[in-house]
Amino acid sequence: MCGHVEIGEQKDIKIIKRDGASYAPKSNSAGNPGSMLPVVTDAIPDKVQQFRWGLLNADDDRIHSKNKHARIESLFVVPMWKDIAGKRHCVIRIQAFFEYNREQQRKYRIERKDGKPFYIAGLWDIWFDIKTSILLPTFAMITMPPNSAMAEIHDRMPAILERGDIKTWINGNYTAEQRVDFLRKHPCPSDHLRITIEKEHSDE
Repeated sequence: MCGHVEIGEQKDIKIIKRDGASYAPKSNSAGNPGSMLPVVTDAIPDKVQQFRWGLLNADDDRIHSKNKHARIESLFVVPMWKDIAGKRHCVIRIQAFFEYNREQQRKYRIERKDGKPFYIAGLWDIWFDIKTSILLPTFAMITMPPNSAMAEIHDRMPAILERGDIKTWINGNYTAEQRVDFLRKHPCPSDHLRITIEKEHSDE
């Protein structure tokens, strides 16, 4: 689910590096698990940073990308998510995401009808590589049951925020339960999405 994204135009973004320097990211590039994507975190809410897609924690002894999604139903059940829910929230900015429907043999492109970026709710952590002593910032996108439009092509969708709701998700004054409940009660409306066929697949 949502294993491929388009980052989109980044002209209005300045990425802040750990040493305080900044740079403009490449526009319209593709992103997959393992890619660095633009995020805003609750730790530094006024800065855009680059985090690696695929959350790693202290139990990981190597880099991998299997923890790319966190199901909203599991945030208070799975230890990995439970440990950081309410403590390390982030928002990922992308222009579009893609879904493959195996039954229809079609790859779909999903974007906003108004052309604006998506803001996806996520969780983040910093992984320490013991072998190299490098700190690697990582994240996972939160997924939830689909709205009626997405249900036509997939059984999950990202937890999409309106721009004005970003501050709620990364506001540490709210509990984890309050913020997750906010996501549940404010799913992305179907009429906000434009879903088009990106590619037809065939066995022939």
